[in-house]
Amino acid sequence: MSVPDPIKYFRERGCDYYYEYDESYGSLDLKDKVVVHVGGDCGSSAYYFILKGARYVIFYEKDAELLRKYMTVCTELGFCDRAEARGEWRPGEYPDGDAFIMDCEGCEAGVDLNALSKYSLACIAVHAWTPDKASLLKNMYGWRLQYVSNDGQELMFCR
Repeated sequence: MSVPDPIKYFRERGCDYYYEYDESYGSLDLKDKVVVHVGGDCGSSAYYFILKGARYVIFYEKDAELLRKYMTVCTELGFCDRAEARGEWRPGEYPDGDAFIMDCEGCEAGVDLNALSKYSLACIAVHAWTPDKASLLKNMYGWRLQYVSNDGQELMFCR
């Protein structure tokens, strides 16, 4: 279930976010948790979360090509039975789980922060172009800054 260089493995498949996962998610306690992830790429994040101890991952990805690649990736890496790929996330979709992680450009504009209270862990990426970003950030007072992208265009907050 492991590859010697996952960054290279996913980059070669056109899924180029794995390089930032250690910094973004490495300190999160995901052991035995069901993780709900919005912005799942081709399953690269599901693979990462499973390696970090997640029991199961439900992820949303709106790009149909990335969803097709997921079937190859999960088969090659042997984790299809521990992850479930869904299509585009829609505001109001908060399936049962222990952790909710959203890193989907623009999705944060539709997140209901109150609905996240059902999760023991929640992380939201806020992007520079997020509509009404100031209001969202004000509602996230008390959340901790988890990650800043190299270009400063993405900030990840967790609670």
